[in-house]
Amino acid sequence: MKFTVVTPSFGQLSYLKLNAASVADQRTDDIEVEHIIQDGGSTDGTREWLATRPDILGVAEKDAGMYDAINRGLIKGSGDVFSWLNCDEQYLPGALVKVRDFFVAHPDVDIAVGHTVVVDVEGGYMCHRKAVVPSSGILRRGRLPVHSSSMFFSSRLVKGPGAVMFDPEWKAMGDWAWLKRLLENGAHIARIDGFLSTFTDTGDNLGTSPRAKAEMERVVGDLGLLDHLSTPFVRASEYFRKFMDGYYRQVPFEYALYRPLPSSEDGVSPQRKVIHVSDPTFYWKGHMFGQ
Repeated sequence: MKFTVVTPSFGQLSYLKLNAASVADQRTDDIEVEHIIQDGGSTDGTREWLATRPDILGVAEKDAGMYDAINRGLIKGSGDVFSWLNCDEQYLPGALVKVRDFFVAHPDVDIAVGHTVVVDVEGGYMCHRKAVVPSSGILRRGRLPVHSSSMFFSSRLVKGPGAVMFDPEWKAMGDWAWLKRLLENGAHIARIDGFLSTFTDTGDNLGTSPRAKAEMERVVGDLGLLDHLSTPFVRASEYFRKFMDGYYRQVPFEYALYRPLPSSEDGVSPQRKVIHVSDPTFYWKGHMFGQ
């Protein structure tokens, strides 16, 4: 099976090196990985670094934002299964093996989503987020209970005459709008019960930016009266569904990721570090309870 991983990039070389290492070690005898890094014009040495990586298709061209960059990468890709992995995200060991096995066992699935470990800038554990197959009600209210770093989708969604691409008008919630449109069109989404990636809480993530807040207000503002009145019931139903599905329960576990190297070790190949989580929590400080 061939995977196409698209990484939109702009001025995040230190994270990008770790991202690329986590993609490169997914390759096996029967898993081919095409890593496309779509750079929007970085001046931090990204272009020079990409020139040293023949295993990566690095493209430097102006874009209209992250989702336009993802579109450009998707167009260039030729995999059976596609994904995108932002610079400050990493795949966990064996993630693509799990995804391959899942798609082989479930050929009718269009989109597969797994769990995500949220880490700080040093790679330390903050919390985890288990994937939840989104309901239409929760999607209408601008909520997306999956992380894009742990989402994989069949090439049939983005290739050919019926392809559904990202709308670059959205600058922070394009993944929500894209997935909402796909599910409204009948795409089949299913969950992989396992941790597949890490997401770094940098304190400056696009999803928590003023632009994201403005776009969320736009979504909520477009809701009809009935949707507004029923929102508390929809949210309560979602919490109950998560509880029954084991969202709030997690036994101690380990994950391994590439951690930032000190400047004195610039040029040294990064190595994965195993982190043991003895007290797992779904609570993400500063974020809405249970989201």
